[in-house]
Amino acid sequence: MGFVQRNAFPLTAAALLLVAGGSFAATRGAQEVSLTTQEQRIEELLRRKAELEEAQDEKASEIAGQALGAGHTRLDADEELIEQVLDTALTWESQAEYVDARAAMMNVYGLDENSAFMTVFLPEPTVNVDAEGTEYALIDLLGLNSRVAGFRTELLSVQGTEYSYLVLVDVKSTSDDGRGSAQSTSTVLLTTDGDGGVSGVEGYASTSRVRSSGPD
Repeated sequence: MGFVQRNAFPLTAAALLLVAGGSFAATRGAQEVSLTTQEQRIEELLRRKAELEEAQDEKASEIAGQALGAGHTRLDADEELIEQVLDTALTWESQAEYVDARAAMMNVYGLDENSAFMTVFLPEPTVNVDAEGTEYALIDLLGLNSRVAGFRTELLSVQGTEYSYLVLVDVKSTSDDGRGSAQSTSTVLLTTDGDGGVSGVEGYASTSRVRSSGPD
């Protein structure tokens, strides 16, 4: 019996294993390529889905605005105006800045000192006077401060050139040593006119529980 005959089965088995191994490697490689392609396709679909959802949300807002007779240009301008009003009233770090905020809200935006907004957010500041007549501003003594952390607006109605908005504003205060902070959400009803001004502002106390935290 020759070498080939004696080793026919081992050689055949080895050849089969070699072929099978190569086939397995090729199959596995193809699977990996296919899997990578599928993952890329899924990622692309997810990105597309997010883009469509964003576009849908923008379209829904546009439709809602159109239903009320509102245009994007006016809404964008009002958004900037609302931000300016909120920053003017609710962002201050000292007695002097607080007094300036009160004056601006009354002189620039026409709010009465006894209006709901002023009595809720900007009442007359407390000043202590000692026996010698020296005044000490409580805001400065306690290191009180306030700033707008963010806000969200919703168009409520359109009457001619007047647009009325519901505004939820997050107001944040930080301790004098900077080691703690508190944040609450308050409600503001604000109406803008066709001349880029404010025709009405109403403010209400916090609509949510004050949230406190440690250092920022």
